[in-house]
Amino acid sequence: MTARYIVADVFDGLRSLPDNSVDLVFTSPPFLALRSYLPPDHPDKAREIGSEPTPAAFIDTLLDVTEELARVLAPHGSLCVELGDTYSGSGGDNHLYEGTNPAAGFNGSATQGAMSVRRRDRSGGWPLDKSLCLIPESYRLALAYGRNPFNGRETEPWRVRNVVRWHRPNPPVGALGDKFRPSTSDVAVACKSAKRYFDLDAVRVPVKDHSPFARTGQTAPNGRQSTMPPYDPETSAGGAPPLDTWIIPTEPYKGSHYATFPSDLVVKPVAAMCPERVCVVCGAPSRRITEDTAELADAKQRFKWASGGLEKGLKKDAATRVDVSGARVTTGWTDCGHDSWRRGVVLDPFAGSGTTLAVATGHGRDAIGIDIDSANADLALERVGMFLTLLCDPIGGAPG
Repeated sequence: MTARYIVADVFDGLRSLPDNSVDLVFTSPPFLALRSYLPPDHPDKAREIGSEPTPAAFIDTLLDVTEELARVLAPHGSLCVELGDTYSGSGGDNHLYEGTNPAAGFNGSATQGAMSVRRRDRSGGWPLDKSLCLIPESYRLALAYGRNPFNGRETEPWRVRNVVRWHRPNPPVGALGDKFRPSTSDVAVACKSAKRYFDLDAVRVPVKDHSPFARTGQTAPNGRQSTMPPYDPETSAGGAPPLDTWIIPTEPYKGSHYATFPSDLVVKPVAAMCPERVCVVCGAPSRRITEDTAELADAKQRFKWASGGLEKGLKKDAATRVDVSGARVTTGWTDCGHDSWRRGVVLDPFAGSGTTLAVATGHGRDAIGIDIDSANADLALERVGMFLTLLCDPIGGAPG
């Protein structure tokens, strides 16, 4: 596995990457008017995202980035963007990453200027004081409908496949006032193709012991008897599909980065949406091939399917049901025949301390990170280790 860390503005870094060269984008861009990462004298301070004067301008910036991501993303690829929201007028956020107001104490940064504007004048494009700006919802609307909902700016639409709700069971309290304690943010999952790569079987959850359908012929308390064999994680393509609410605690991090997200937030997207290998000739990803277990094949012959198909199960009568959540097995992977493969590639254009890169390489994929702050490259090197190659001048061609 390899990981490349490009120290550059996000647009310069993305321009250095070839078309259709990435299989999954997982990222969390800077949120609007919440914190400043670069010191006031940094040469790229004016290019720092998050300091836009209005929500409309911020969505435009995100769409500029997204359009460039569409170019580098392979046709079968997916986009995952974690976004938090901003409160108008207060200079505060949802306090999801730290216990104090991260918008305080900016020493002349461009972000501080944006906050002062929204404190003074609602006519400048901000909602009422103390109101959420609905930035995550506005970004998803722009993706789905191809139009910035604030100003009508047009862009190519995406297929928004999921909105994953990341729930933190251990959020800091922050300043609550007259609102409940915030603990969630959204991960928008989108793609261009109607036939994107998605391996649900890679992330299914094994049937739990407390399932109403006990396995291996055991009878559950309700009298139903399972006909299914024990769950085998090596061969089984079954199990329950994950829900779209993920309960993942934040992780402590000793490095000097304000907003690291936990590794577990990246695991399912990498496993489900980044193929292990992709043909370098035709660009086709290798997809999982599954077939019914003998038990399920026999059940299909004996029983009539219940309405709703495979995920609903099979019924014989009120006392017997066949659990199909582990009823398929992996028999192989598709092969286009060109016999020329590359590893799947995960890109994080706001790489920060390198969480996405570490998870990707840990799961056998290659990774690319881009970040405007060279100090973050050292943090990423600590997390990714020997797999990481640092590139400080990407302009002029694709990294080697």
